[in-house]
Amino acid sequence: MLNVIKKLGYKEKSLVFPARTVPLHSMLTSCGHSRKNSTDYSWHGLKRGRADFILWQYTVSGLGRLEYEGKTFELLPGRGMLLHMPHDHRYYFPKDSCGWEFIYICFHGREVLRICCEIEKRIGPVNEFGETGRTLNTAANIFKAAFSGQIRTPYLSSSLAYQLAMSLGDDLMPENSENGEVPEFMRKINEYCANNPEADPDVGELAKISGYSRYHFTRLFTEKRGISPGAFIRELRLNRAVKFLQAGKLPIKEVSSICGFKDTSYFCKAFRRAYGVSPAKFRNSGMY
Repeated sequence: MLNVIKKLGYKEKSLVFPARTVPLHSMLTSCGHSRKNSTDYSWHGLKRGRADFILWQYTVSGLGRLEYEGKTFELLPGRGMLLHMPHDHRYYFPKDSCGWEFIYICFHGREVLRICCEIEKRIGPVNEFGETGRTLNTAANIFKAAFSGQIRTPYLSSSLAYQLAMSLGDDLMPENSENGEVPEFMRKINEYCANNPEADPDVGELAKISGYSRYHFTRLFTEKRGISPGAFIRELRLNRAVKFLQAGKLPIKEVSSICGFKDTSYFCKAFRRAYGVSPAKFRNSGMY
């Protein structure tokens, strides 16, 4: 995918649209392929105005550097940084670099900010990106569309910005291991859940199934799955509740109890938080 972008040459594109009557919660603002050779290139995350936005920048060749919350990151080929503004960081062309070639995409909007800030918080600002990964594939599509003049509407811009956020999530917070295989302990958990749909395990039971101590299991599970075991169990219970609600026979209080929620009020709050509607509206809407 990098070859596709390289063929476009060094260029930058601003993607700005007039104010919209329909609010869109993800928008591209600019993208570019650049090479820097001077220490004049330096950006501080608190000196770029007050507007919230996201930057994804990927090193093609050479060396750049990032100072972030007291840590220094070498931006080598194959590494990309995901940053939000405003934030206390600085990325720059270091004196010991012979050149820094990179591609970048800036985007903003409430939803992509939420997603990308969560990725940044959990995984860190700098990560490796494989050339066959979804992020670079999406970036190539954005570059081709931008530089050929195909991004003519805010709706397409919004769609591509959201695709990039989702691709970053897929690449940086996968359930699979780096070689594409599901880790053995995750496979055991997945098999148990698939074979026991009526079960209501707690964290200790899942740890026992995985073969790890509760502490070690919690750390590994959160790292691989992107959510805690407790949040995963809550998802299982809510997914089970959905099936009961779709059947439309049992009272909400009984559904709550059967699915492992001791408090009906808490169940309703958790359900609304997950699906955007109350259990009663979910059942009565006919949308599901």
